Amino acid sequence: MRPFRTLCIFGLVVGAWFAYFLGVKNSFHPSSLDEIGAIPQGDQQPWSGLGHKHVNDLHTPGEQKGGAMEEDFEVFLKKVNPRNDWLAALDPNESQSLLKDPGIMGLAVKDYLPKLGVTRFSVTNPKLAFPFFERFLKDDHISINHPLRSPLPPRDLVHAGESSFSDSFIDWMGGEVGRTGFGKGVKLALLDSGVNSSHPLLNGAQIRHRNMLDQSSGSGEGANAHGTALASVIAGNTESYQGIAPGCEILSYQVIDSSGLADSFTVATAVIAAVEDGAGVINLSLGAEQGSSVLRDAIAYALARDVIVVAATGNEGVGIVNYPAAYDGVVGVSSIGTSGRVSSFSNYGKEVDIAAPGVGVLTAWDQSDLSNFSGTSVSSAMVSAALAVERSRYPGLSNAQIVDSVLSHTVDAEKPGFDPVSGHGILSLSRLENRNNPSYSDPALVGYHFEAPSNPTGTIPFEVMVQNLGNTWQGNLDLELNYLGRKKNILINNLAPGEVRSEKIFIQGSELDRTLEINAKLHVPKSTRDYRPENNQRNSVIQF
Repeated sequence: MRPFRTLCIFGLVVGAWFAYFLGVKNSFHPSSLDEIGAIPQGDQQPWSGLGHKHVNDLHTPGEQKGGAMEEDFEVFLKKVNPRNDWLAALDPNESQSLLKDPGIMGLAVKDYLPKLGVTRFSVTNPKLAFPFFERFLKDDHISINHPLRSPLPPRDLVHAGESSFSDSFIDWMGGEVGRTGFGKGVKLALLDSGVNSSHPLLNGAQIRHRNMLDQSSGSGEGANAHGTALASVIAGNTESYQGIAPGCEILSYQVIDSSGLADSFTVATAVIAAVEDGAGVINLSLGAEQGSSVLRDAIAYALARDVIVVAATGNEGVGIVNYPAAYDGVVGVSSIGTSGRVSSFSNYGKEVDIAAPGVGVLTAWDQSDLSNFSGTSVSSAMVSAALAVERSRYPGLSNAQIVDSVLSHTVDAEKPGFDPVSGHGILSLSRLENRNNPSYSDPALVGYHFEAPSNPTGTIPFEVMVQNLGNTWQGNLDLELNYLGRKKNILINNLAPGEVRSEKIFIQGSELDRTLEINAKLHVPKSTRDYRPENNQRNSVIQF
C-alpha cells in the first residue's frame, strides 16, 4: 500500500503544480520554475539550467506584457539568453524527433553531438517553442550554451624585484637542453584560436589543423596569435629557441574566434574530436565563471579514455578558479613569477593543482612577430607539454599515474605543502628529468612564506623554505640570512629527497616601512656535488 500511496501523493502534487502553472498564472512566470527546482541550486550542477541571476532579473514590477503567455515567454527567452543559443540533452527518441522536424516545435537545430546526445538549437517561434520548454526545462534537460573566452590579459604582471622570464623559462625550471625528441609519439591537442604553423619559431613542428568554427572565423590580423604563442612554448624548435616538447604532434582545434570568444558546445565537440583523433593530452587555455554540462561531460569522456586534460585558472586575481580548470580530474594551472611567488593576477582556489612560469614569457605571435606573453594560458601550455613528455617516456602509465608523477616532483612555493595558489608547487623539469639518477644532488632555497600581520607593529614570523630537489640525502647545509642589517646562520641536517624544511625568523613590525628585503644564501659542503648551484641564492623584496 505504501508505494501506491506515495504515487498518489506525487501525482496530486504534480497535478496541482500543473494547474497552478497553466491556470492561475496563465503565463510563463520564471518564479514557478525556480520553485520546482528547474533552476538548479548551488554548485552541484553549476552547468545546467538558466542561473538565478538571470531569472531574478525578470522579477521587476510592471515588466509583464499584457499577461499573454507567449509574450511573457518571449521576454523570458530574450532576457536569460539574448544570444538565443540553447542546448538540449534528451533521450535518443526525443533527440531524433527534434532533429527530424525542429520547425514544428518553433526551433532551428544548429548542431548535434551524438557522443553526448546533445543538440544545439535556437528558438525561431516562441509560441510554438513554449510546450517544448515547458516539458523539458523543469527536468534540467535544457541549458544555455554558455560562452567561454581565452583568459583576459592580466592587470598586474610582476611582484617587486621580479623580471620577465623571456626565453629562459626552460632553464629556470632546470630543463635539459637539446630537447628536439622530447614528447615524441604523443599527440597534444591545443583547443584555442588556431596556430600559424608558418611562424619561424615553429619551423619543423608537427601541427595538424582543424577549424571547429565556420570557415570565416579566425581570419584577420592576429586572429591566431594566442594559439600560436602557446604552440611555441610547447613545440618551438629553432637553434636559439626551444619549447618543452618539440617532438610531440600538436593537434590544433580552432574553437576561439577572432574576438577571443568560444562556446561550451564547440569546445566540447573539439574535446570529443581530440579523443577520437588519439590525443594523449588536451590543453584548454580558456574558461568562464560558470560551468556547462556539455563541457563537463566531454571532459569526463576524455578522462575515462585515459586522456589528460589541463586548463588555465584565469587572470582576474580572484579566489575563483574558472571552468573547465575547476572540474574534477582537470589539472588546473596558475602562474608563477621569477621570484618563485604566484603571480598577483593568477586566480586561486582548492582546484589549483600546479603553477608554471607565466610572466613575460617569450613566445611566437601572429605572422612572424614575437611577444613577451603573460598569463595562466602560457603556464597551462607548459604543464601540458611537460605531461606530454612524461607520456612519451612512460607510455605504459595511466593518465592518473603520469599526473601524479608531475605533481609529486614539484618545487614548493608560497608555503610548505599544498596551498590554494600554487597547488602542489611549481613545475620542475629538473626533478622530472633527473628522478632516475640516484646521484642527482640539488639542495635549493625555494622561497619565503609570511602571513599579513593583524598588528603591523607586532612580531611578524617569516618562513624561509629549503627543499631537497635531488635524490640524495643532504646535511651540513648552512642557511645564511641577511635582513635589516642583521645576519643569521641556520644549520640544516638530514634533509630527505623531496623534503621541505621551513625555518622561521621573527621581525618586529615596528622596524619595517611596509617593505622588507631579505638576502638569503644556502652554502653547500664542498664535498657535495650540487647540480644546480644557481638556485642556492635568493634576493627578495616583500611589500605589505
